[in-house]
Amino acid sequence: MSRASHLAAFAAGTVFALAIGADALPRDVARFKALDAFAQALSTVQTSYVDPVDEKKLLYDAARGMLHNLDVHSTFLPPTRYQHLRQDTEGEFGGVGLTLGPGEIDDARPRTPPYPIVDEVLEGSPAAVAGVLVDDLVTSVDSAPTAEPGKELKEAGAWETKLRGASGTRVTVGILRVGWKDPKTFTLVRAQVKQPSVKHRVIEKGIGYLAITRFSEATSADAAAALAHLKQQGALEALVLDLRNDPGGLVDQSILVADQFLDAGTIVQIRGRASTENQSAHKGGLATQTPVIVVVDQGTASAAEILAAALRDNGRAKLVGWPTYGKGTVQTFFDLEDGAGLKLTTARYFTPKGNSLESKGLVPDVKVEAFTPEEIVVGGGSGSGAGPGTGATITETGNDDPQLATAIKLARQARGGSK
Repeated sequence: MSRASHLAAFAAGTVFALAIGADALPRDVARFKALDAFAQALSTVQTSYVDPVDEKKLLYDAARGMLHNLDVHSTFLPPTRYQHLRQDTEGEFGGVGLTLGPGEIDDARPRTPPYPIVDEVLEGSPAAVAGVLVDDLVTSVDSAPTAEPGKELKEAGAWETKLRGASGTRVTVGILRVGWKDPKTFTLVRAQVKQPSVKHRVIEKGIGYLAITRFSEATSADAAAALAHLKQQGALEALVLDLRNDPGGLVDQSILVADQFLDAGTIVQIRGRASTENQSAHKGGLATQTPVIVVVDQGTASAAEILAAALRDNGRAKLVGWPTYGKGTVQTFFDLEDGAGLKLTTARYFTPKGNSLESKGLVPDVKVEAFTPEEIVVGGGSGSGAGPGTGATITETGNDDPQLATAIKLARQARGGSK
């Protein structure tokens, strides 16, 4: 008997044992038939497919297909990918402190392969200490080339994954920088690095800026520390809260951040399969009297949308920017015995006013595009048509960040400023 047939027999025994205890309900018989069909399909693929196949991969693919067909957010993750996802959620992991972006083919240097580019170097990380800079190109990882002329060999995320590992282990990274003729090799020792999710600064007297890039396990504590620092600097007469390109993360962290701005009221309604839970605000937040302007865009999703909706529905904030992504479901992680895991949709969430965000998102109170194009006539000329202009046009950006500029203007008004 094949291994797959043993699987079918075991499944049958398990199901029939349950069926006997429940008077052999037809539902259990149907379940056995489906499991038997799966075992037969697995056995047939193993014995008859044109090429040898790995059984573990087949089972993982089957689990992935099962989750994929539930909804777009549920997924099965093999051990390595699941470990990295959990590390991202925790916000701390062993690595060198580099975030990589996809390589590009440079028309000015067509012979230069599209090496991954360094998008971010975490402060104090091994890469930062060694002198790696933003916009450097990563030509190799442990002597393996990352690209060849005209072609990436792997996605940037795959190379970023290879840079992670246990603290104390070494990795060599080839770096090419503008002005260097040849790449230089950096030998880095991995360490525990924290990926910050909160940034803050004083915009001007009385106005603070708080940006949240994701919701990981330390986000609420870091946000509270940032608000306390802004308060010490006298910069909480009004606050610009930037949630642009924040894909979400841990819902409980979003709720805790919202609690810093609310003394009372519902933050979010979470409706699961068998229950509905209302998360409410508590007194004692650091910024409950601060007018808030929230900046959002199409990259604002999930937990970030929960925060933005909670503040607006409770009359604590205005939203500026572009309509948000529209993700109204909650995913829960489930660990599996072999190190793999499930990210499974377990609930839907609704704003304090009972609105679902799924596929709808939030429409800002003040719509502002990311960039405001200006049309300039090439070759001079005036509004009356005088001059030898060619009629061609160039698009330029009238403001580096019009969404932020609008938010600052509204923050000035909210604090009672005249500027």
